[in-house]
Amino acid sequence: MKAVPVRSLVTCALALTLIGCGGPSGGQSAADRDQAKAGGKVPRGSAEARAYVAQFTKKDPDTCFKEDVALKQPALKGPVGDIAPRVPPTRVIVMIDGSGSMAGRMGGRTKLELAREAALGFVDGLPASVQTSLLVFGQQGDNSQAGKAKSCSAIDVLAPMSADQGPLRAALGQVRAVGWTPLAAGLDRAEALLAASATPGEQVIYVVSDGEETCGGDPVAVARRINSGRTRAIVNVIGFNLPSGEAAKLTAVARAGGGGFVNLSNAAELERFTAEVRESIRRTDNEVATSIATTDNNVATSIAITDAETCVSILATDEDTAMSIDLTDREVAGRPVSFREDAKALLKARHDALRARLEAYRARLTAAEAGAKRRIDSAADAAR
Repeated sequence: MKAVPVRSLVTCALALTLIGCGGPSGGQSAADRDQAKAGGKVPRGSAEARAYVAQFTKKDPDTCFKEDVALKQPALKGPVGDIAPRVPPTRVIVMIDGSGSMAGRMGGRTKLELAREAALGFVDGLPASVQTSLLVFGQQGDNSQAGKAKSCSAIDVLAPMSADQGPLRAALGQVRAVGWTPLAAGLDRAEALLAASATPGEQVIYVVSDGEETCGGDPVAVARRINSGRTRAIVNVIGFNLPSGEAAKLTAVARAGGGGFVNLSNAAELERFTAEVRESIRRTDNEVATSIATTDNNVATSIAITDAETCVSILATDEDTAMSIDLTDREVAGRPVSFREDAKALLKARHDALRARLEAYRARLTAAEAGAKRRIDSAADAAR
């Protein structure tokens, strides 16, 4: 039996990790696999160099790449009317006039009944996160001079601010038409229920009334303060069959509050108006859902790409550093590596392949995000 030199045995042992000894390769090296995934040509190198490099390339680069990023596609609501979108609300207060004249009839129904219907129209379709409250002004005492003082001081919060609309719906049945119209005092109380905000319109007050202020207050001044002060709330006023003089006064209140005024003369007009309110809510919801999905997709894609970049960079740096230190230590110890250049070329090929794979990964994820955005924009256009 012919003796095998010790040097050949050592070389064989080192090479076993990659190509097997004395025969064809038993499997691809890390550099081979990475280069193949990137579609490049694999430098062969010596068996010794390949076995040596294998000591420093044991981390699997597949861990740097996620298969896919979960991209969102929002569910949008279809149109039911035609009105421009508004700022997404966070708090909505419905103020109902409890004066005696609200017991008057309009088209076979009392104004109070219509006011209750309007209140439901304002809150129907609001996102579950929006807080609502029901406030009634003037529903104590009576509409005589004797009952005026009590009525003018009567501001009742029948449903406190809450994201649960159940109490508001239940409290609508408690609203009565008995007294005077302390509109300014009611707006004062509504302001106290709101929070400080820097965004005009994210808090909204809907006033439902059939008449002007009758308790000596200045609702225009209060509405202006609400809109321009700490709450930045919008005051909208809905009137029922008001004569031109009173309509002008309530229009001034709405304008001071940054909102709008509508004077409804029958139930059909109320139905049309509440449909417009719901349409405004629908469009706002769609805008917000579209914006959130697009932003979330962009952030998720950016994070995945950045994570992959960081992972590949750390992996390549660690491997470069480890092999460089080992090569230097061997030089210092007087045991230089004869296949040094082969080893460096193999490691460089692995890292070049990883960077090419990273670019392909970036292109794939970016294209997927762009495709998701096109689908979101198309769905948003169709829902307008």
